[in-house]
Amino acid sequence: MFSAVWIVVANSWQQTPAGYHIVGEGINARAEVTDFWAMVFNPSSLDRIIHVWQGAFLAGAFIVLSVHAYYLRRGRYIDLSKKAFKIALLVATVISFSQLLSGHSSADGVAKNQPAKLAAMEGHFEKETPADLYLLGWVDNENQKVTGIGIPGGLSFLVHQDFKAPITGLNAFPKEDRPSQVNAVFQFYHIMIAIGMFLIGLTFYACFLWWKGKLFETKWILWIFSFSVLLPQIANQVGWFAAEMGRQPWIVYGHLRTSQGFSQEVSANQIVFSLVMFTVVYALLFLLFLYSLIKK
Repeated sequence: MFSAVWIVVANSWQQTPAGYHIVGEGINARAEVTDFWAMVFNPSSLDRIIHVWQGAFLAGAFIVLSVHAYYLRRGRYIDLSKKAFKIALLVATVISFSQLLSGHSSADGVAKNQPAKLAAMEGHFEKETPADLYLLGWVDNENQKVTGIGIPGGLSFLVHQDFKAPITGLNAFPKEDRPSQVNAVFQFYHIMIAIGMFLIGLTFYACFLWWKGKLFETKWILWIFSFSVLLPQIANQVGWFAAEMGRQPWIVYGHLRTSQGFSQEVSANQIVFSLVMFTVVYALLFLLFLYSLIKK
């Protein structure tokens, strides 16, 4: 648990570095901590820790919901499964909604500290104009155009509570200082949001059915919960993709580029091999997870 927190803090420092100074020059330059607490509580760490923590709770709650929805559909362990399902549903309902609030707070932080990332998340190119909030779409990076369904001025309203307030777009930054894969960042971010909103709607509707006394008689919603275990996992992963790809081209935002982070002692073939091995190991862990879920 504590190691996971420190990983999130370290990643947050890479996104919004604070409490340090640079010692040395050129290839020998390094960052040294000057204020431990400023480093730990850098501008994005609390929002990120809370959001990741909520994502973990949501994933756990939906595992419980999935297992007991399966049992209820099969008519097994009825009394136990009804109790477990209700407890997990309460947790999932509270966490899914509170995650929307922490996500909004985190997005506010991105708007202040990483405006190029925010612009990529919403496919906003114009330098200082009101920005739309897209529900879904496709970014044409070459023509700097988004085709999709959006709310005019919606992003401006979320950031500044004003539909006509300007938002800094990607064209305000040199090409070498902004994400190159804008459409990928846009899609990953919107998949996360879509899943989050779906889970809020699903859990609130399930609570409504519970209140009406129809929850466990509504078979189709138990079917959805049986397979919903995958959704928080997907949302957590695409959220990280959006955060890390949106940070590019920086390893440490505004200070150390990804292109400068390659070790001279590691070859390209070694990097490819390590990535392949990570993929194999995580694929095996995923298969083990599915086997354990089905078996137990």
